Amino acid sequence: MLIARKVLLSAALVLGSALAASAADLGGTSLKDAPVMEAMPAASPGWYARVDGGYNWFTSPSLSFSGREVGNSSQDGAWSIGGGIGRYFGRGFRGDITVDHIFDSTTESSLYYSPGNLVGNSKFDLSSTVVLANLYYDFNRGGRFVPYIGAGIGYAHNSTSSGTFEQCGCTTEYGGKSTDNFAAAAMAGISWRIRSGGTTYVGGMKDEPVAVSSGNALYLDFGYRFLYLGKAETASFDADTVTSSEKSKDITAHQLRVGLRYDLN
Repeated sequence: MLIARKVLLSAALVLGSALAASAADLGGTSLKDAPVMEAMPAASPGWYARVDGGYNWFTSPSLSFSGREVGNSSQDGAWSIGGGIGRYFGRGFRGDITVDHIFDSTTESSLYYSPGNLVGNSKFDLSSTVVLANLYYDFNRGGRFVPYIGAGIGYAHNSTSSGTFEQCGCTTEYGGKSTDNFAAAAMAGISWRIRSGGTTYVGGMKDEPVAVSSGNALYLDFGYRFLYLGKAETASFDADTVTSSEKSKDITAHQLRVGLRYDLN
């Protein structure tokens, strides 16, 4: 009997050791010393903020001048700056509302009574404030480099100022005017994730902290955007005994933009 008891006790000790080893294999260490379990990263941060700057090249403006033909028209380039707030929708889609201001660019043109019969030259400055609602598709969401395409619609407030009309050595100055227009955009580019999101800790089982991605990533964005800005018009003025104004319609611009996008949560 004594030998049987010793055998049973030894078997119980061996079984207990085996169970403890199995539990350690499942958890890596004892429950007390269990490592912090990494939670799955957040699927997509919700909101983001952005700031952008760029340079705009305007296509040759389509100008009209009361009672005269317009030729040799051109519009200088201009810098722009803007910002916005956006949200990730999942499945690669995101959207934002942006506000951009395009600084003064100078539009110049030659005016004719008839072909070859030069009347004079006109010049005015144009600036624009553009508000757009944009939708994008990211092709590699979650990667370090994220190509994207997008489109937007909205509103453009175009303002002319500092106008002059030169004729026979005389210069006539005229005022500016503001117009409100439908605006649209198409864009493409690539975002570079220059900083990954941080990590926060929440309580887990038995008060053990669990690491969770907080999402606050920072992106450097390089993009191209085509803008349709509508029309612009100068104030009326007297030119060669005729009350006139100069109008520019179907204003379009090619933008190269650089910006930062920061995930808020």
